Amino acid sequence: MKREPGKNVSILGLRDTGFLSALCLHEKGYQVFASDLSAQEEIAANVAKLKVQGIDAECGKHSFERILAADWVLISPGVPPRSEIYQALRAAGKPIYSEIEVASWFSPAKTVVAVTGSCGKTTTATLIAKILEASGRPAVLCGNIGNPWIGELSKLTSETVVVLEVSSFQLMHCSSFAPSVGLLLNIYPNHMDWHADMREYAEAKLNLFRFMKACGVMICRKNEETAIFPYFKIPARRVYLDADASVNLNEAALFCAADALGCPREMVGKVLGDFRGLEHRLEKFIEWNRISFVNDSKSTTPASLLWALERYPDKSVVLIAGGKAKVKDFGDLQPVIRRKVKCAVLIGEARGMIGKSWEGATEIVEAADYDAACDTVVARAAAGDTVLLSPACASFDMFKNYQERGRLFKEKILKILKARGQLLKAASACGFAEKGESGDV
Repeated sequence: MKREPGKNVSILGLRDTGFLSALCLHEKGYQVFASDLSAQEEIAANVAKLKVQGIDAECGKHSFERILAADWVLISPGVPPRSEIYQALRAAGKPIYSEIEVASWFSPAKTVVAVTGSCGKTTTATLIAKILEASGRPAVLCGNIGNPWIGELSKLTSETVVVLEVSSFQLMHCSSFAPSVGLLLNIYPNHMDWHADMREYAEAKLNLFRFMKACGVMICRKNEETAIFPYFKIPARRVYLDADASVNLNEAALFCAADALGCPREMVGKVLGDFRGLEHRLEKFIEWNRISFVNDSKSTTPASLLWALERYPDKSVVLIAGGKAKVKDFGDLQPVIRRKVKCAVLIGEARGMIGKSWEGATEIVEAADYDAACDTVVARAAAGDTVLLSPACASFDMFKNYQERGRLFKEKILKILKARGQLLKAASACGFAEKGESGDV
């Protein structure tokens, strides 16, 4: 267990990560000041809750002098390096840590599995936790998946296996975090609106392994090691998930993790056979007239769209993409769009830019709104096709978040099909009510 000598800490960001971090550190005797530039209702409510607990907090501004007076700063993933407060912290030489780093100082768990990658980390982390549970091992799934590690500490014992989904934002501010098993699924250009360049992004991902000891297990792709980080040396044992080209890489990652954790390999097959998917992540929610409808609203980058499209046969996808772009050009996707997509229906701020990037690769339709997009994909799809919402963009130009975007997609599609008098019994079988509640087929 590592503890920072300074007991005066500033916390930046007051959604779940910052809020729970403030409560935890206050309980452990730290002098906490918490700050968020936003004054949204959720943030203001968290500020009020912290003040009730005797924790000094503010929203709607950053009190620079007060923040910079701290011995160190815990920063939430939503605070980007280009922000004024971040630049001020760097200029002052103030130590900056993520919640993942700080939680690792206090966690009693002997075994920690951490999963990162440009695509697929949420599903992979979820499946690893299920494999552990099926093998009779107590496991807690947390991290970037939605429940911060620091908020789960009270549930952990030395025997609990912590399974973490970790992002590049969190890893960038780790300086001692060393999981027992680290899994890097893939590295594609991603979050270039947050990281300075691809090198910084890759270096942040490698913080997953950087502080591992010889007893640790590093799982990655050999071809990515060769292309991106051939220089990277650590004492941990290295395992390559792409060692056998005939094996599905997603399954290979699970087998590698199971082996490293001492779980029986047959549990991987059992868990995969029982797994019905996660909402908003390649979620097949209904099949109608031999057309599959898939909600992949969690796709917010070109890399995640590429990962999704590769799962389907050539020229079988009727795609909804677009929103608030995180990159300036989608031209790198032209080859896969040409192969996989029979029609791309584009929405949101980025629709014009994406349309130009994909010109000539497939049929392009720019939709005036979400209703028009959903009407168009149903009209364009034929038996054997997949209607796929995989936006490759953030949702904030049209929606509150990607969850709202995904839920509305399912509701609108079901409404269109019902209006046609063709709603299959599969809808009720997979948990949909009249109001459009989600489920899986």
